[in-house]
Order: sequence, then structure tokens, then C-alpha cells
Amino acid sequence: MDMSAYRELFVSECRIHIGAFGELIVRLEESPDDRMVVDELFRHVHSLKGMASSMGYGQVVSVAHAMEDWLEKVRNGESRLEAAHADLLLEGSDMLGRLVTGIESGDSAEVVINGFIARMASSAFVADGELTVPPPEADGGEVPPPEPVVELQQFRRSDSFSSIRIKTETLDNLVNITGELITNRYRLERAVGQPDAADCRESLAQLSSLLRSLRDQVFKARMLPFAIIAERFPRLVRDLARQQDKDVHFRMVGKEIELDRAILEEIAEPIVHILRNAIDHGLETAEERLRAGKPPSGILILSVNRDKDAVEISIIDDGRGLDPELLKRVGVEKGFITAGEAAEMAASDAFQLICRPGFSTARSVTTVSGRGVGMDVVREAVHSLAGVLAIDSPPRGGSRFTLRLPITISIITVMVVRCGGFDIAIPLTSVVRIYEVKRSDIVSAPESNPPVPSDGSTPLRSFRQLLGLPELSGPPEELVPVVACDCGGVQVPYYVDTIVGQQEIFVRPLGSPLSLVRGISGATITGDGRVMFVVDMGAIG
Repeated sequence: MDMSAYRELFVSECRIHIGAFGELIVRLEESPDDRMVVDELFRHVHSLKGMASSMGYGQVVSVAHAMEDWLEKVRNGESRLEAAHADLLLEGSDMLGRLVTGIESGDSAEVVINGFIARMASSAFVADGELTVPPPEADGGEVPPPEPVVELQQFRRSDSFSSIRIKTETLDNLVNITGELITNRYRLERAVGQPDAADCRESLAQLSSLLRSLRDQVFKARMLPFAIIAERFPRLVRDLARQQDKDVHFRMVGKEIELDRAILEEIAEPIVHILRNAIDHGLETAEERLRAGKPPSGILILSVNRDKDAVEISIIDDGRGLDPELLKRVGVEKGFITAGEAAEMAASDAFQLICRPGFSTARSVTTVSGRGVGMDVVREAVHSLAGVLAIDSPPRGGSRFTLRLPITISIITVMVVRCGGFDIAIPLTSVVRIYEVKRSDIVSAPESNPPVPSDGSTPLRSFRQLLGLPELSGPPEELVPVVACDCGGVQVPYYVDTIVGQQEIFVRPLGSPLSLVRGISGATITGDGRVMFVVDMGAIG
């Protein structure tokens, strides 16, 4: 029987099981007596072995069977997980990943597995309770050296996003709504031919309602839980912490919260960058923490929260934190800012300096960080998704990196403003507040650029100036609308001609050369056929 037709489904299912291994093994290492974790890990291994057996993939079966046998001993109380066992199980998980990758690509090359299986089978406790696990060298050189940790945790989009599961209820709703739309189409055709437009208005109202329902259901079909990418983070943190000889307690909150598949695709690597920096730069070694009066184990938390039409992803650590004065000094040394700018710079602005390309306070380059790349990639990725990156580090230590992102990037809510006949869409996730000032209260002077309100509040910026348009004059008592936007964690107010209002739009990606224009993240077509651009406030702020 030809099983090739089922290969894609097999690979997709295997990715789900292998993706769960990392988190479960790390949890089991922290709590060796947690029977629920053992049982869940056993179920994943057993299911993967069963699928591979039905497909005839013998090497996958052998590796999974070796892991299953040892887990069965743990379930029966014959053995107990120790650090060396966790290393072996993680090695098996990596080996299964390589085998599945070979199946996915059609690569028939054999992967040497005998050495791993022998070590898995012989790992046991001797009478005095001392763990014995034969080293890789006992395999006669069969097992290749472990890959660098930074390579183990590369996120391959094909791993989780090439196919997704959709609830049958969602599919049924999509079919029902499509049927209603077809029916409503014929109602509209008949109504258009009638002299009385009342039927047409009723059909249009029904069409609007159906389209909203269709939109909601399509969103549901594209939504995936954050756990799709988060299941790999415990393994990443464990490996990096061991590489840095640090004791890190890692927790995740809100893994069940759902985001658009396209956002999850883009946000995985930025989160990895922040986690790496937290372990390499933020969290101290056990000795350093004890000298500072802290517990020896550092805390690293990844939290996901839903806030209306946005999601906030926060990475929080209780490490040494960010020193704004040090960041300013480095910024001056590297030529990013002048000494005068550093003297007037607020701490929140100093924190954003780490997002400048080439900025680094590391004294040496490691395999993890120190080259001055990473945070600039994070900021660009967040901005490209119409999101905002905020950085905070209280004086008492620790740091918090917050990524505020829309639920979806295809259809978003925007604030439409008008300047000189141009309508511009600002993502509502970037809008902090809207207010008005009197034109006479805006003081413009040669040495004051941008203009400063006479009450001494935050300097205003002009959207007309941003668009290269002449300023609009008017009576002194005229009220000028102002839109305060979150630009990379800094609130920047822009005054405009008119605020048109909120609108839900379908964002279309830009092709070259418009995609190269800084400050524009996409465009939409208005009801009268005009093109309206969506601005990236983080890039222009």
C-alpha cells in the first residue's frame, strides 16, 4: 500500500508531539516526581511510535520505543529522572526531529541511532543510588557531537504553520455563512430591479451582517494558541542557562491565548532574542545573586495577556536590570547620541537605545549575544506587525520587555486622520489618546522645532510636515486636533487637520518600491476607490 499520500499528515502530527517533548522534559527535570508530566510525556512518545509503525518508518519507531521503555520504568517506580536522563531524552527528541525532517524532505539517508538506543537502555541506578549513564564515547564514535544550542532552537516555519487544525464547528459555520451569502446575492439581484429601494436596503443590511460573521469565522480559522511556538521556549531557556552556568526558573502564563497565524510566524524569533538577552545579560550567576542578597535561582517569566483587540507579550526577569546612565554613556561613545542629548534624555528613552543597530554593552562576544544585533531586529519585527515594543527597568532591578500586538494583521481597526486632502490610517493599537489644543497655544520659534504648546507640555509634531505639505493657518481660537501615539514606548503627539474617525480596514501588503519606504506598513482601498496608506508610528516617531 502506498503511504506517501499520508506523509504530510504524519509529519504534521509528529511535529506536534516532538514540539511537546521539550517543555515536558524540562518540567519533569524540575519536578521528577510529577506523575502527570510522566504520563503526558509517555502518551506523546507512544502516539508517535504508533504512527511511525503504521507508516513503516522503522528508525522513528526504534528511537521512540527506547524512550518509551525508559519512561515506563519511571511510571513503575523502577527509575527516577536525573539531569543526565533529561539530556538523553532531549537528545532523543532532537534525533526524532532530524528523522522526521528527513522524511519530510524525502531524504533517505540513514541516521545513526544504535548508540543512543544502547545508552537509553543502559541508563539506570546502581545500588548506592549513583546514576550511571554510558557516555557518548562508548558508542564507538557513532553518535555525532551535540549541535550548538543556538542552532537547536531555530524556528522553522514549516514545523508548525504549513498546516493547521480547524475545529469542525468553525468549518460548519463557514459553510452556513457562505450559503446565506449566496441566498442574499439573489435577493440583491431581485431588489436592484425593483422601483422601490426598500428591499435593496434590507438586503444590504443583511449582507453587512453576514460579512461580519464571515470575517469573525475566518479569523477563528486563522487563530492559533500561543502554545504553538511557546512549547519550545522551556528547552531553549534550559539549554542557554546551562551553557551560561546559571540557575533559571522559567514560567509561562497565558499559553492558551490565540493570535493570528501570520503574527505567530513572525514573532517567534523576536521572543527568542529577548529570552537570550535575559539569560546572557539580565540574569546573574548564582554567586552574583547571593552577593546581591538575591535567591540563587533567577526568575524568568513569559506572560501573554489579551487586551481587547490586542495581545501583550511580556518577558520579565529579576536580574540586574538596565542602567540608563550606562546606556547613555555607551550611546555617546558609539555616536548614537550627543552628550547634550544624553543629559536631557529620560530613562525610558535611554532603554530604547538598545534597539539601535550595533548597540551593545557586552564586554565580550559570546555564542549567544554581544554583537549589537538582536533588539533592532525585535523592534523592526514588532513595528512591521503594527505593534509597539516597550522596555522598562525599575531602579530596584529586573527588566520587562512588552510586545503589544494586534490580534490579526489582515483586518485591523485604525484611526483615520486627514491632512491636506490625504487620508492616513494609524493603527489603533498605536493611539494613546486624542485631544485638542488652541492654535494660539502652539508656539513656533526658530529654535523650537517641533512646536511647543505655550503651557509647556510635550512638544507637538506636525503630520503635514511629515508628509511634506505646507502648514495650514487659521484663526487663533480654532481648535487643532492632536493624536498622541505610542512610538517605540515613547508618547509622541501629532497635530492634524481633521480626525475622520475609527474604521476597520483590510490591510494589503506593499510591493516594491513602496515596501522600501520607511514608515509605511501597508495600504487599503477606500469605499470610493482611493488608496489609503497605513503608517508605522514606531518607524516615523
